[in-house]
Amino acid sequence: MRAPVRIRVLLAGLVPLLATLACSGVTGPHSNVQVVLSATNQATAAPAASDNEQNGSDALAQLDSANVTFASFLARNSSGQLVSLGLNLPMTIDVVALLKGGGLPLPAGTLPAGDYDQIVVVMTQVELALTNGGRVAVTPPGGGWTSVVPVTPFTVVDGQDMTIELNLHLGGAFRSVGSSFGFYPQFEGHHHDR
Repeated sequence: MRAPVRIRVLLAGLVPLLATLACSGVTGPHSNVQVVLSATNQATAAPAASDNEQNGSDALAQLDSANVTFASFLARNSSGQLVSLGLNLPMTIDVVALLKGGGLPLPAGTLPAGDYDQIVVVMTQVELALTNGGRVAVTPPGGGWTSVVPVTPFTVVDGQDMTIELNLHLGGAFRSVGSSFGFYPQFEGHHHDR
């Protein structure tokens, strides 16, 4: 009679673990993935500004901080499927503070073993603190802002940790018209094994 009780106790302990793995999408061979965010004042090819808009460094110069809420990080595999990196999100980060240099490592996530060629970043909220003391909430498009980041194709190997570096080009990320702001995030991505 004792053996069935032990089996039930063992199974009761395994059920939450299996449920967690199933929800994260990582049920087979996988690797730990560290995302490191950084920013530069460099501009990218964002949509053209209208005649009334200030763009690039003019809009950035008006900001004390820009708190961006990151909702998801996904990687596109060789089958074209988007796979969550399983990070503990949402997370709000002052992207203007990233201009001070270095990179901000996020809590590690995981990716199933396989080939990938793209990172997708979804942001759902932006709150700005202006140098004149004002505060502005930037209204997102439906579903938030999505930035597709092409990367050199990479392979996730079971048990081999990896770092993905995402550099936000703040030089063209913000536009202002009077007291209103728009957000046009563009990232550059790199990856390497740890």
